[in-house]
Amino acid sequence: MGRGNEAQVSYGFRSHDGLDPGALPLSRDQFSLGKDSDWNPAEHPLVIQCSTDRALLLEAIFGADGVAGIDAEVLIALEWTSADSCWRTLGPVISMRTSDKIGPVLLDIELEPGTVRGSGFLSIQAFLGQHQGAFVPGFAHQLGARLGPLASAIEIVIDGDGSLFPVLEEPLGANGPLWELKAFWSDPQDEPFTSDYVALVLNNNHPHFDQLRDRRGLNLEQSPLMRQVFAAWLSLVISKVKEDMGAQFDTFLGVLNSDDGVGSIADAVSSFIRLGGLNTASLPELFVSTQCWLDRRVRELETLE
Repeated sequence: MGRGNEAQVSYGFRSHDGLDPGALPLSRDQFSLGKDSDWNPAEHPLVIQCSTDRALLLEAIFGADGVAGIDAEVLIALEWTSADSCWRTLGPVISMRTSDKIGPVLLDIELEPGTVRGSGFLSIQAFLGQHQGAFVPGFAHQLGARLGPLASAIEIVIDGDGSLFPVLEEPLGANGPLWELKAFWSDPQDEPFTSDYVALVLNNNHPHFDQLRDRRGLNLEQSPLMRQVFAAWLSLVISKVKEDMGAQFDTFLGVLNSDDGVGSIADAVSSFIRLGGLNTASLPELFVSTQCWLDRRVRELETLE
């Protein structure tokens, strides 16, 4: 939809357990969460609510420059999309018609612990519900058709210790490894990229564990040692997925992800390879390119300070 038809939206952020996510507006369309807050995206849910004027939404949908006929039902919902976690999801849907009473529209979406990593975008999306009457050229008429955003998307940047990767801390013994790969998937194209199926496990009994504490995210606070741990772990994950998929792996990389539903392990691996320009020709080349990517990311973040 054209920017002239966009609705004005206000947002609120909270967690069910009473913790304040510490939302800090960086600009009109960007918020930082988790800084100077006990809220942790890896452990606590995030509920995002938005409020907007119904009249503005109705005008954007059914007005002269709208996208649906006046006899149509339009479904609207908050949508969260994140390339960092390869995930797209919708909140509860609200139905709208031209006959609706004027007043505020309240929408919400809940993101479970461990699903918010890096950054993502939140927008109000419209879909066509029931359609009646004659077909009008230029208006949507197919049930479920995506009509587009009704307002500018906002970006949410996580400043807490949430990570791009599923990270666990477990007691593996003082004589155990500093870290290990947890890989419990049977098919990387089916299982989601969550700690139930794949994770970087940090040994909190290890004498060097303190050097990694609170440095688990891909951000300025990570230590050089943690960056090497990430590089080695991610290289192993990608290598194992490549081995499991066999000849399908290269074909899968050549197909853009649809981003429908929760991203699979294979989707996440594909995303990391594209984002980092990783070389998967061999394990040594993969490890080198992964190290270089993580170093570039840190330098890029340093230039923003």
